[in-house]
Amino acid sequence: MPFTSRRKLLQWLSLAALGVTQANAQQQFTKPVRLIIPGPPGGASDTIARVLSEDISKAIGQPLVIEPRPGVGGNLATDMVAKAPPDGHTILLGDIGPLAINLTLFPSLPFDPIRDFEPIARMAVFPWIVVAHPSLGVKSMKDLFELARKSPSGISFGTPGQGTPMHLTGAFLAKASGANFEHIPYKGGGPATLDVVAGHVKLGIVGLPPAAQHVKSGSLVPIGVSTGQRSVLLPDVPTLQEAGLTGFDAGVWYGLLAPKGTPRALTEKLSAAVQVALANPANLEKLRQSGVSPSFLNGPSFGAFIEAEGKRWGPLVKASGAKVE
Repeated sequence: MPFTSRRKLLQWLSLAALGVTQANAQQQFTKPVRLIIPGPPGGASDTIARVLSEDISKAIGQPLVIEPRPGVGGNLATDMVAKAPPDGHTILLGDIGPLAINLTLFPSLPFDPIRDFEPIARMAVFPWIVVAHPSLGVKSMKDLFELARKSPSGISFGTPGQGTPMHLTGAFLAKASGANFEHIPYKGGGPATLDVVAGHVKLGIVGLPPAAQHVKSGSLVPIGVSTGQRSVLLPDVPTLQEAGLTGFDAGVWYGLLAPKGTPRALTEKLSAAVQVALANPANLEKLRQSGVSPSFLNGPSFGAFIEAEGKRWGPLVKASGAKVE
């Protein structure tokens, strides 16, 4: 082979080897991974992230750095990740708000839950609970509906805020009963729960953990939990399905997503890492004691689930009349 041809061949081989090296590097986590969460420190998303982060970090070989970015109903964090480089080093712990409910709640969004993300894995579901002050005199969904139908002004209920899944559950109750349920939004589940305990509002639809201690003490009467299975925190409390709301099975779900275009090898490694973390009995116990139910779906299944949830909650948002400008 002539010298010039041999030199060109060596140059080509060197370039090819460099390309392979670069391609391999793109399929690895080469620096800490930022996990952006849409809720505040101490919230459910933060709790889930901190319980599972150690095992996920070990599985991918890089630290998982948790960054709370609350604001605009979760849209701030979600948009931030949608616009991040698709290299696997910035991911989102998304939830039902920005990925499903906000599609109808907000007049427009700067991101598309399907178009702008690579779904990695669903991780967990957080149930809510319908509770009553003892003075309301109801112990079941049947009692509640009968009272609401007899009351000219219906029944007022408190929730963590406008447009939350708990608010939309109230719209579901109104539709199922044919009675009036007047929504009273609070700034968070804690204040809403305490006002029901105090009797300032007689009915609440709130997150399960803040209410559980008051149910156990007798300060609140449980009507039903939102998910299709009973909670380990309150195993004697029926689900809303069992209480009479046929087909009702809902919860605030959480899962990992990456910017669109993130290499599949990286999203699959993260998905496998979530499975490892959710298989750890210590992690499972911590989640359950926080009122969170582990619930894994792989990337493709999670993507289909997100799309279905957007369609499911849209009519309830419209029925509730909730709007955010």
